[in-house]
Amino acid sequence: MSALVSTIRATLSYRGREGHWLWLLHRISGLGVLLFLILHVIGMSSAFVSIEIHDRLLEMYKTPPFAIGELFLAFGLIFHAINGTRIAILELKPELWQKQQLATRLSIIVVAALAAPTMLIMAVKSIQAFFGSAH
Repeated sequence: MSALVSTIRATLSYRGREGHWLWLLHRISGLGVLLFLILHVIGMSSAFVSIEIHDRLLEMYKTPPFAIGELFLAFGLIFHAINGTRIAILELKPELWQKQQLATRLSIIVVAALAAPTMLIMAVKSIQAFFGSAH
């Protein structure tokens, strides 16, 4: 356990600028997507065990905490896809490593351009679903 604590401490104390934070966020978003997929498969396969359990899970998924989780999931999916594409391009074309800082900034811009409207639309729809329309 102490090795895990020291790894986490070293990771959080390292100041590698945006490259380090992209590395860390890529790992976290990948784990988040994996967790979602595991929960999704378990939840959907519960229909084979009991329709009642499956229906209860579907109702639980319609609660505000899960709506907030969906926002994190949407961001995680978009970020992980764009950052993974950046990494793949740099790995396939080593001569582009000279432009790594530009590639990093471009990927951040693309993530923001895709995630902001997606999350805004999702948030508005969730607010309307939980609190009714504002009109």
